[in-house]
Amino acid sequence: MTRRLIAAVQNPHVDILGHCTGRLVVGRGRPQSSFDAEAVFAACQASGTAVEINSRPERRDPPEPLLRTAASAGCQFAIDTDAHAPGQLSWLTLGCEQAVAAGVPAPSIVNTMPVDDFLAWARGHD
Repeated sequence: MTRRLIAAVQNPHVDILGHCTGRLVVGRGRPQSSFDAEAVFAACQASGTAVEINSRPERRDPPEPLLRTAASAGCQFAIDTDAHAPGQLSWLTLGCEQAVAAGVPAPSIVNTMPVDDFLAWARGHD
């Protein structure tokens, strides 16, 4: 997975690395995939690709230790609800709680930028 994830984040058309572990923590569940987190997050930091913080309760991906690793690497983040229906938009709070618990600095969260700054950031990946 390491090579595939690094290739993805280095692609100039990729802005955000989502579902990086693919885990599901409820129901049948699915264990997280294994990869060299330091190498992947270093590639994210170098390419300016943000790491998704997935707020969906059954995902909560990446888990806190990996979020801490990504924050230590100087990564940017995007908090995502992974909502499939309007009522699920309130899950954003869960992602914010994950970010706080992992020590993610607020200025590194791209979807809190003023809209013009966010659009310029996204255009920078073309």
